[in-house]
Parts: sequence; C-alpha cells; structure tokens
Amino acid sequence: MTNLKHVRLAMLSGIFALGMISCSDDDGDDIQTLDVPTSYETSNYEVNVETEGQVIDEVGSLASAANDAEAAAPNAGISTIEYPSTLSSVTQSNYRSLIEGWLPELVNAANSNDGFNNPGLGNTPDESNEGGLLGTRLLDEYGLELEQMIEKGSFGAALYNHASFVVDNIKMEEEGFTTSDAIDRLVEIHGTEPNFDVNEVTAAAKYSRRRSDLTAETGFFFDIKSNLITAKAAMEAGDQFVVERDEALDAFLLNWEKSNFATVIFYCNAAKDQLNAAFQLADGEQKDIALGNAMHAYAEGVAFAHGFKRLANTQITDEEIDFILEKLKAVEGQNPESYEFLNDTSLSQNLDETVDYIQNIYGFSDAEVESFYENNNP
Repeated sequence: MTNLKHVRLAMLSGIFALGMISCSDDDGDDIQTLDVPTSYETSNYEVNVETEGQVIDEVGSLASAANDAEAAAPNAGISTIEYPSTLSSVTQSNYRSLIEGWLPELVNAANSNDGFNNPGLGNTPDESNEGGLLGTRLLDEYGLELEQMIEKGSFGAALYNHASFVVDNIKMEEEGFTTSDAIDRLVEIHGTEPNFDVNEVTAAAKYSRRRSDLTAETGFFFDIKSNLITAKAAMEAGDQFVVERDEALDAFLLNWEKSNFATVIFYCNAAKDQLNAAFQLADGEQKDIALGNAMHAYAEGVAFAHGFKRLANTQITDEEIDFILEKLKAVEGQNPESYEFLNDTSLSQNLDETVDYIQNIYGFSDAEVESFYENNNP
C-alpha cells in the first residue's frame, strides 16, 4: 500500500509538473506583440474629424483677419474682428479672455493714424497711443504684436488643449472615444493629414516639422507620426494593448509640447540676431522694417510660451512659463514691456537665458538646441 501511494504521488507530481509546463507554455502563447504598421490607415477621416477640422479652419481664418488688418494699417477702417465660436469653445478659458481683449486692441492699432511710437530708453508708452506699424509689423502701444499672441498662442491654448481633452477621453474610454477613429482627431488638431506629408501641414504641425530633419525623417514631426500610428494600432488590436495605447498618447503630447518650446528657442535666438543686426542700421525706413521683423520674432516666442499656460498634461509648469514670460517682459496680467527690447541692448541676455532655461526643463542637448535654430522646410 505504501509503495502504491508513492507511485500515485509520483504520477500526480508528474501530471502537476506537466500541467505547470503546459500553463507556462499557454502563458507564453498569450504574450502578444503589438503589430505596428509603417503608415497611418483610416476610413471616414473627414467625418471623424469634423470638429477638429472646423477648429483648424477657424484658426486660419482668424489669423487671416488679423493679417489683413495689419496689411491695411494705418487707417484700416475695420470695425471688428470676430472670434470664431468653435475655436473659442475649445480654448482654455483664461487665454480665451485674453484673446477677447486683444482683438479690439488689434483693431484699434490698425485703425490708428499713427505708427508705433517707441518711448525710448527709460520711458514708458503714452497710454493714449493705440499702437501702429513698426516697419511692416503691427504692434500695440507696448511693442507686442497681438496677431501672434492670438494665432500662435492658440496653438497651445486651443489646439493642444483640445488634443489633451481627446487623449483624456480615450484613456477613460468615454462614449465617442472608444474606437481608433478618435486618433484621427489628434492627427487633424495637430495640423497634418493621415499621409503625414510634410508638404501638407498647418498650425502646430508646421512647427514640429520645422524642428525636424526632413532628410533623415527624424525629430518631433516624425515621432508624432509614429506615436499616432502606434496608438491607433493599439486601439484596433484590443484591450490587451491599453498600456501601449496610453504610452503612445502620452508620447504624442510630450513631443508636441517639446516641439512647441523648441520653437520658443528658435524665436528667442531669431529675435536676438535680428535686433542686433537692426541696431547696426542707420535710422530710417530700413531700420524700422528690421526692428519690426525682430519684434515679430519676439512676439512669436512670447505667444508659443504663453499659450501653454494652465494646460493639463504638460511637463512644463505654470511657474516655469511665468518665469519665461518675465524674462520676455510680457508678464501675464501686466502691461507688457516689449518695447524695452527696442531700446536696451543688454536684454539680449534675457533671450539667451530663456533658451538655457527651456533647454534645462526638457533636457535638450546642445546639439539639439543648435538644430532648433534652423527652419526646416521642404
């Protein structure tokens, strides 16, 4: 009997061991690798991105209206510039209020009889002045180009803000965001198309492209493409790839954010170079044009930075953005002191310090920062 027990135990032990091996093999079979295609594939794209397409169109129409006002200045004779409703609805509320205030100020500057009046070193602008042209650029009385604050700031405050909303709803599997069609919305709101053709970009995608190597097909634009292809594939592959989906979505947002602040680096450097060159010119029309262009570059840097304030799902903090705006003499809630860059040559140091500060936030290498100084276009 004892021997029979031992035989039975041995048999059971063998069966259990085989069962463990079998389970282990089964578990191995259950481990699946996400198959990620090399291109972005979709159907019913235009239907899926109706809202996002409307937002992109409205950013463009608002920018065109502001640009037309600048082109018509002085004495533009414009009554108002409307803030498109869909764009307004997806814009972060504080920034929306700023735009609502900037639009009539831009109209006043365009309608002004006067050009921009530089108060000079150590002075402040005349409060009765509405602003005007400096060369070919329309500035408010404080030297800030509001057209850029409205358009480029909206790339963060509206477009990224909406993308963040879509990402959150995908992760929470809210109604209307449970299929891979939702990824199409992220493609569109970034400003590109499903084919990711570098010749067919607008809005924020134009700037992620500029911060990328188009020959090697590396950099933010191509990383974003990969992120969205991966996220779409993960959603189509099933629930077992939720982690891969969420990681790809997080990487998409981070690459967009990095491309945005790499663009701030570009414009800080461009403003410094253009100001230094303009200061070498004799007073007159050509110097005014050069200074106006420098302030245009400066305003783009301010706008790209300011538009990310108060947004969810960002690496940069509001405190860090406030530091950047302080360096750029455009503190939120105060009259900007942009005009000081036209008069105090030592402020070029502020532009360099802003570049270093952003580099430290994102851990950009010196080589990466150097590459951001170039505009890469097809």
